[in-house]
Amino acid sequence: MGPITTTLTTLLSLTTLALAESPAGTPRINSISYSGSGCPQTQAKFSGSLNDPTLTFNHFAIEYPNTVNRTANCQVHLQAKGLAAGWQVSIKDTFVDGHVTLDPGAALDYFSTVYYSSNADNSVTSKGILSNDGSSKIDKAVTLQNHFNARAWSSCTTSFDDGFGILNINFRGALRNQKSYFEAISEAWDLEWRRC
Repeated sequence: MGPITTTLTTLLSLTTLALAESPAGTPRINSISYSGSGCPQTQAKFSGSLNDPTLTFNHFAIEYPNTVNRTANCQVHLQAKGLAAGWQVSIKDTFVDGHVTLDPGAALDYFSTVYYSSNADNSVTSKGILSNDGSSKIDKAVTLQNHFNARAWSSCTTSFDDGFGILNINFRGALRNQKSYFEAISEAWDLEWRRC
């Protein structure tokens, strides 16, 4: 077997392994709701599917200085069915698209927390900071990514109609120090599956 054949065989094996690391079919979301100051139930809209989600905010906006709304959050609560037996799922990354205005010295702290209601003690949080360390105002569109090195995994599915419980994904933004403004427009996330 030559080097080219060996390479192709290796690539095909890796591709097969990658394809095997997600359940057959597309799990369907059978329940979704929202809570938090950034997305009252009537002020958020979900589109797409579990594997290709988009949460669109109607008015998730914070401002500093402001004693009322310098911080806000939106928590998604969802359940899905149609999963083959023997799988667990976790959130690998979250992405929030928005617009930020930061005066020099201002900062936006942003947090994503993930947990399953059946095991709320096993929550994981990822934090990011966007700060203006320069001498001029920042006024631009941003994508805020939170990556989870530690994971909150669902329970192991036991049948096709079995779900993974209630998955909770919470995003929170907080402004500090100087005059600033942040508006979140939409949120998406990446899943990771594993056998159990």
